[in-house]
Amino acid sequence: MFQFWPSVVKPILDAAEARRVIEVGADAGRHSRFLAGWAKAAGARLDIVDPEPGPEVARLCDRFAGVAVFHPRPSLDVLGDLLPADVVLLDGDHNWYTMYHELQAIYGSDGPLAPDAPITLCHDVEWPYARRDLYYCPDRIPAAHRQPHRIGGLLPRERGLSPGGHNAGFAHAVEEGGPRNGVKTAIEDFLAGRGAEFHVVWLPLLFGLAVIVPQPRLAADREGALSAVLGGLELSPPLRSLCKIAELERLDASRPMLAPAGSGPRPAAGQGGGAREFSSALPGAVLTDLLKGSLDYRYKGRAMLLNPLDMANYLALLGALKPAAVIEIGSLEGGRTEWLADMMVALGLPGPVISIDLLPRPPSAHPQVDARIGDARDLARVLPPEELRRLGHPLLVIEDSAHDEATCTAVLDYVDPHLTRGDYVIIEDGAFRDAADSAAVASALSPPSRAIDAFLARRGADYEIDTQYCDRFGYNATFNFNGWLRRT
Repeated sequence: MFQFWPSVVKPILDAAEARRVIEVGADAGRHSRFLAGWAKAAGARLDIVDPEPGPEVARLCDRFAGVAVFHPRPSLDVLGDLLPADVVLLDGDHNWYTMYHELQAIYGSDGPLAPDAPITLCHDVEWPYARRDLYYCPDRIPAAHRQPHRIGGLLPRERGLSPGGHNAGFAHAVEEGGPRNGVKTAIEDFLAGRGAEFHVVWLPLLFGLAVIVPQPRLAADREGALSAVLGGLELSPPLRSLCKIAELERLDASRPMLAPAGSGPRPAAGQGGGAREFSSALPGAVLTDLLKGSLDYRYKGRAMLLNPLDMANYLALLGALKPAAVIEIGSLEGGRTEWLADMMVALGLPGPVISIDLLPRPPSAHPQVDARIGDARDLARVLPPEELRRLGHPLLVIEDSAHDEATCTAVLDYVDPHLTRGDYVIIEDGAFRDAADSAAVASALSPPSRAIDAFLARRGADYEIDTQYCDRFGYNATFNFNGWLRRT
């Protein structure tokens, strides 16, 4: 929502003379910084609500102590306790159930509006979440209100899901449209029969913004400042159409296409595993089809995101290595976590499968699964060095989180001092890169491959690329190009 700050959000806060503001959905805190700075200057209070924010949000609230207060809980658990407020900004869980019930918490389900009922700004009221649910944590949504969903990306002209689409790592409703599906649908359903009680401005750009203003607020606007701001935001029909066309062009231009990463040699021979190209015997079309199929695969009802070739590799590695513990960094819904734990049991291995992800997963009943919430770039907080040392050896570490070079490097650098001869660290998904990375970086290698390349340039004397797993089905016939690393 931060793009709307100078032209929409700040003018509304100023015109409403807001003194209590609630922000739902902070993410990395980019918009929160604007709000906190404004609140300090205006003598206002800011409540920030987000169950899994970036670490910057806590630091922001420390910096603005007494002005900004952080609530690390789901919005529906805390929103009612924070009211009344002058302005509420909703940019959290983008699905029908959450949005509809957030509006009910703010305005009630019926009866006259209070004179101080807040102005509400709702983000993501246009594509992709206007008519399609997103579930950051599906289990937070009652089963009766969840659309059929799975992990997959979104494209503006496709009602289904696509591996090369936007936000491909999240759980989305399988189909766009239909009843009780999407943020805009929720707002329309809430306003049905109550439209006369509100003035609503729809802005169809930058994923869309709805400004919902209770009529009592407008009636109290004797100086006309709020009415003037709202009047300036209203779009004529031709301008509204042009905004929608421009938004579609923007989305097409920013489409995060996943494609096979191409090939490139490591810069020097003689390092661990020899000089191996980051390429594959599998044609790009085969890699892409394997990716599409793996996005559909589930284990115990959870997205697994593991192709059959690497599933066979992991099973062979578990049997040969007999790890004392498996550390999985990046797990989404936890399908692979459950599978790894089941395979450990089948092989008679009692060690834990420690699964670390930024987001909570559905709870596991498996006694060997230890699911934790944490940041791959700050593993010391969630898996301290002393605990890592107590796990014993051999260790199997799987890095499958953000797939950017900095995160892969952070994981490698953190676990490296704690690995001993025979331990493994697997860097996942070096086979693919997206269009944004291709445009930004001259190297033909994917971000995970660049991290592997740089790590081996520093530490190659103590690691080798284990070709029995990379090349079991042909040269780098895996999603993890040169990514099966063994400590020597």
